[in-house]
Amino acid sequence: MDNFNLPNFNIDFGNFDPLEITSDETINAVLIVDVSPSVGSYVDELNNSFKEFLEEMQRSHVAEKLMVSIIEFNDQITVRTGFQPINSIDLNKMKFTPCGYGTALYDAVLYGITNAVDYRTNLENSGVNCKTLIFTITDGEDNSSKNSATVVKSGLDTILKEEQNAFNFETILFGVGNDSSFEAAQKDMGIEHLAKIGNSGKEIRKMIGFISASISQSSSANNPVVF
Repeated sequence: MDNFNLPNFNIDFGNFDPLEITSDETINAVLIVDVSPSVGSYVDELNNSFKEFLEEMQRSHVAEKLMVSIIEFNDQITVRTGFQPINSIDLNKMKFTPCGYGTALYDAVLYGITNAVDYRTNLENSGVNCKTLIFTITDGEDNSSKNSATVVKSGLDTILKEEQNAFNFETILFGVGNDSSFEAAQKDMGIEHLAKIGNSGKEIRKMIGFISASISQSSSANNPVVF
């Protein structure tokens, strides 16, 4: 990944020390979550489902090798946690609160993939193999980013050109609601998969369940993630 060169955000993500990882493989999951005011209509269901997701993952067969990073965004980007073992994440503190006034979708995805690639490189240099899954959840069109979708796409194109990343680096955009911009955002950023869902409690739970299943499924070398 030496040719991958995205902007330096000068942010300490506080990632877990690669030298302290005892497993020879990790699953690195990034969750990039929209917390702009419009998510208020479904934030309770999102928080409830997200807590259940964390609880399930902490009990799962992949817990020992699952590293999770959580980023939230409105018009600004907030790193809730860099890559940390799933069992170290405090369930009661990981809640989303609608705030701000805009949607910096491109910047948020750029933050997520930049840290994911940096951490992946550090792990591989330590002899640890990685699978990376990046899940982005948004209900609106970008209106606040300083970086363009083209910058995101250029970075992802570089990653996916490397043969070893063909099945080990997956990206999916969840578009919540009926906004017409989701298809364009997926294409313009070079995100591989798009899932459009409603904002009902049932649909939010389904989305979080899909994330859980994708992470669990990715633990098998013979059973690649299917979107």
